Amino acid sequence: MRYLRIFLLQFQEVLEDRSRITVWFLLAAVTPLILLLFWRGASHINGWTSAEITSYYLFAIAIFAGTMCHHEEKVGITDIQAGGLTMYLLKPFSYIKLLFLNEIVYRMLQGTLGFVLLGCLVLIFPNIFAFTHAFDIFFVSCLIFISAFMLTFIFKTVVGLLGFWMTETRGAFEAVSVLIVIFSGVLMPLVFLPSWMQSLTMVLPFSYMLYFPVIAFEGKLTMLQCGQVLLGQLIWMAALYVFYRILWKYGIEQYTGVGQ
Repeated sequence: MRYLRIFLLQFQEVLEDRSRITVWFLLAAVTPLILLLFWRGASHINGWTSAEITSYYLFAIAIFAGTMCHHEEKVGITDIQAGGLTMYLLKPFSYIKLLFLNEIVYRMLQGTLGFVLLGCLVLIFPNIFAFTHAFDIFFVSCLIFISAFMLTFIFKTVVGLLGFWMTETRGAFEAVSVLIVIFSGVLMPLVFLPSWMQSLTMVLPFSYMLYFPVIAFEGKLTMLQCGQVLLGQLIWMAALYVFYRILWKYGIEQYTGVGQ
């Protein structure tokens, strides 16, 4: 119950920042919409129809808003380097659980905006949209979507913990953002990349954060393939959580709480 109360408090606090959340969402939606204009003249590319390409970018807007966490700067800069972590260590709550509850609120609000925009565009232009009509695929796609959020959360938390050892972390955070844009499918469906890059994306966690959730909802994955995606997400989450525990253990030992 105490975490439920914390969640409600976090929800109230984040809701006060709704204007900035809306601006963040609109800025994030600009890139896929511009890319969609770039692909507008394509009728059939690499087995993808115009409707499938269009729906890919529309889904990408909604799923990116609902899964892509951005708390690494809070962890690495505000909490670790500026000393804000001290007040969390003095509380009888898990730091990562508090982060998780806070990020859920942000993803709920931005994800809602994303799916509202998606729904409006589908109603206005129903002929440009490709969507799975199989209930079992849709259900598993929802699980993949939830797992994508959890994978992104633990990955960004690990990235934020670099603040224990780096005095300037913004460069590392920007580099990670570039990797996500390239290898998660933000720029284009990963099947359009060169074969060697496609092979690389399959061994990195980024494709599980956006690309696979999008094509799952589009109906481009079989049930077996959806199961393989879920398994890949779970393996990456487990590996990153172990890495998080290691970084947290050794990072706390040298944490000084500078600024507090």
